[in-house]
Amino acid sequence: MRAVVVTEPGGPEVLRVMEVADPEPGPDEIRVRVGHSACNRADIMQRLGGYPDPVRREHEILGLEYAGRVEAVGERVTRWSVGDRVMGIEAGACNAELVVTHERLAMPVPDALDDVGMGAVPEVFTTAWDALVAQGGLTSGRWALVHAGGSGVGTAAIQIAKAIGARIAVTCSAGKADACRSLGADLVLERSPADWASGSRPRCSPCSSPGRSDPSSTVSSMSMMSPTRIGTWRLT
Repeated sequence: MRAVVVTEPGGPEVLRVMEVADPEPGPDEIRVRVGHSACNRADIMQRLGGYPDPVRREHEILGLEYAGRVEAVGERVTRWSVGDRVMGIEAGACNAELVVTHERLAMPVPDALDDVGMGAVPEVFTTAWDALVAQGGLTSGRWALVHAGGSGVGTAAIQIAKAIGARIAVTCSAGKADACRSLGADLVLERSPADWASGSRPRCSPCSSPGRSDPSSTVSSMSMMSPTRIGTWRLT
């Protein structure tokens, strides 16, 4: 198969498209013919030498997410059949024609999502869902505060919040404000030079404020510019 290989730490010029051995699926794994992959910030940091390949493969192949069709299945696989459309996240090696993953790590692609669109879903939407819903407990009728609302994870967070009936405030640069509003953000606050915290006070305040006791009005707060931070806010 062909794969994008990091030959040494450095800029984009160190990437080479090379022929490497096809990965073979184990008993519980599937092999996916990759139609679309992506480049995330973690890939750039790995290419620059910020951290090594987490799996220590023979060839250092970037790519944390993939989307495509199942090409082969292991003998114990029960969830998938050859030809199924799948997408998911892996510990690298997705910038290649083929990738192997455990059958439980693959996700089905909704019928409404085309082949191009499915390549943009796994990393950002999984991250946003985990931060806002799984860890932050966001539900219908509650508020979320998302920093870097115009980022990949930020735009996914806006769409997830609206899909579950929540309301969402975001901070972003001025040039991304309209895009955030178009996705459904209820409150858009310019990150700089405006004082976004002051702009949010008419709508929400930290849960440590006295007299804020209604548990139904909590707000999940998430930062996209650093390791995810989850906090709780309450409406004023």
